[in-house]
Amino acid sequence: MPEGDPPISTLRSMCTRSAVGCSPRAEDERTENGSGMTGERGSGTLRTTAGGGTVTAGRTPPFRTTDVERARAWIADALSYPVMLDPLVAPEDFDFTTSAVRLGPVTVASVAYGTDVLSRSEGLGVAYHVNVPVGGQAVQSHRGEVFRATAAEGRVPVFEPTGALAGELDAEAEVLALSFDRHAVEAALEEFLEHPVRPLHFPGGLDLLNGRGRTLAALARTVAGELAEPSGLLDHPPVAASFADSLLTAMLYATPHQYREELADPATRTCPRPVKRAVDAMQADPAHPFTVRELARLAGVGPRSLQAGFKQHLETTPMAYLRRLRLERAHADLVRFGPAVSVTEVAGRWGFTHLGRFAAAYQSRYGRLPSQAHRG
Repeated sequence: MPEGDPPISTLRSMCTRSAVGCSPRAEDERTENGSGMTGERGSGTLRTTAGGGTVTAGRTPPFRTTDVERARAWIADALSYPVMLDPLVAPEDFDFTTSAVRLGPVTVASVAYGTDVLSRSEGLGVAYHVNVPVGGQAVQSHRGEVFRATAAEGRVPVFEPTGALAGELDAEAEVLALSFDRHAVEAALEEFLEHPVRPLHFPGGLDLLNGRGRTLAALARTVAGELAEPSGLLDHPPVAASFADSLLTAMLYATPHQYREELADPATRTCPRPVKRAVDAMQADPAHPFTVRELARLAGVGPRSLQAGFKQHLETTPMAYLRRLRLERAHADLVRFGPAVSVTEVAGRWGFTHLGRFAAAYQSRYGRLPSQAHRG
């Protein structure tokens, strides 16, 4: 694992037993099949946003095995997830069960192991990946960050194509594994932004219980619910195509990658270059004590021209835009860190020097005081 990632023993010590949201898996619903995405049914073609190409959609029959190597091979083939699996407690109880559907560039799979398992990978290579807990507990590590989550609390990492990763799932754990083809994700983002993008990074992980992350998780659960339907709507290519586009788009809008703010604010992508330069400068360092004159110098125009450009294209002023940006960053920190940080600390971090004015501006935008968001 890269420097900064916790040792395996650290992951194990963090993983306490939990049965939150766990549902029993009936024996008569599981069948033994060969590894890999074989035995597909309901296959069809669909057209996705990314590149407009025609791709295949299909589901697999339920797959079950007590053999670790066969489980590893299935995961590598179906989810583009080359992985090593190590049962940690009662290896004889290892009982890998799954069902999956491939929707073009997106694969959704329900996965459970039946015992405590440690998974490790040196990198996914061709995919971005999110595990949505629906039962038990998962402790996951990627790029120096550790995330603990159940169906009821916590955050999860977005695994990137490069960089080692590890995860420990307890015996009751069940996850919805979402695999997104790397090239489709980046092509879709370039299509939205109308310019080339670099590989995506997701510091801080994803909250699947609130905001946009909750929408992504709900879409995944809807697709997973169709897996048990032998003649469900996923067998119809137009429906499958719609789900594929929805999952891919939700992933781009929900995850905390470096293009998220640009993606969420279309106006900044059609602005004149001087306005765009000023916006980029503020987004890069919202806490900096910008003035209109400084922003104008950075943008290469006079202050009055910059003010007029903001008014015409963004319907605001440079300073109002900066305040909104700072409020958004402060709100994200309050929700993410909760009581671990003080309201005063968060306000100061994002350039608010007057606590009373910060509280008033925050309440005006979010409908509650920062101390209320701070307590969750």
